[in-house]
Amino acid sequence: MAQNLMKTISVLQNTAIGNCRKRIEDAALRAKGIIASNPPDTDAPGPCQKPQCGVTSVMKRKHGL
Repeated sequence: MAQNLMKTISVLQNTAIGNCRKRIEDAALRAKGIIASNPPDTDAPGPCQKPQCGVTSVMKRKHGL
């Protein structure tokens, strides 16, 4: 019984680590694409857009996080 639990835990850990690595690699590829394309400055709000000055908002807009 204990062997089955340890095996299940190990499989779940490996799956979780694999998923995290995949997400990190995908985010890195997206960031490389954003940096390479050098988009126009999106910090300046548009005429109808409310300015968002929070760090999280800026990161989401610039890096798609």
